Amino acid sequence: MTDSVRQLTRIGMASALCVAGTLILIPGPNGALIHLGSGALYLVAVIYGRRVGAWAGAIGSLVFDLIVGLSAYSLWSFVIKGIAGWLVGRFAHGGVQTPSRGVILGATMLASLWTLIGYIGAWRFVIGSWAAAIANIPFSLMTSAVGIVVAVLAAPVLSRIVRKV
Repeated sequence: MTDSVRQLTRIGMASALCVAGTLILIPGPNGALIHLGSGALYLVAVIYGRRVGAWAGAIGSLVFDLIVGLSAYSLWSFVIKGIAGWLVGRFAHGGVQTPSRGVILGATMLASLWTLIGYIGAWRFVIGSWAAAIANIPFSLMTSAVGIVVAVLAAPVLSRIVRKV
């Protein structure tokens, strides 16, 4: 298998994992969702790096938004989650080494901050109210916290396993 086919396969599988993780959700007010998609995104970005992380976040969140009827957010999500995946992959992908939990924590916190800022803008634009956008912050933080915990606990173990395969 050529490297480009391997990379496309990883992006496709990682995107599907992000969609599946995001489908496990708890609805909040004003369209906010608490889900496992961020955890899936952070995992694949740590394991496979910034390119796979960026495309998985962008494609996975776009597909999710289209599946569940949140098309008003689809382009926002494509950019916001794509950059979040890139950030985690850029700063936490260990390459041939397993990244430390501290490095993963820092990278996922940076991506979570970016995601929060991005979605505040998206909510303001789509909903049309700063008050509604601000009301969604706790749910965004909860989703990010779940994603951070998943990545910090699972990524070091999974990255060692993936490297052996």
